[in-house]
Amino acid sequence: MKAIRFILKIMLLPVIIALTVIRLFAEFLAGISAVIFRSIAGFFLLTALLCYGFGLESSGECLQMVLAGFLFYLLPCTVEMVIAGIIFIEECIRSFT
Repeated sequence: MKAIRFILKIMLLPVIIALTVIRLFAEFLAGISAVIFRSIAGFFLLTALLCYGFGLESSGECLQMVLAGFLFYLLPCTVEMVIAGIIFIEECIRSFT
């Protein structure tokens, strides 16, 4: 049984290394994109509030801008869920071997 575990550990080592590199690269991109997309979401929200406050746009159009900003805010959150899935797969492989 120990020999089989050792062979599996050797066979799955490149998979674990690849998953780790992919996870680190995804975390790096998620960090950068979070700053960018959340700044865009803030601009959308600020624009919607100011347009509604000064009466430049109707409430429906301002609501559309707020929803667009919310979608920009959610994009980094979905990437974080993908990263959590990669970590889960990586831990399952490590606990298996």
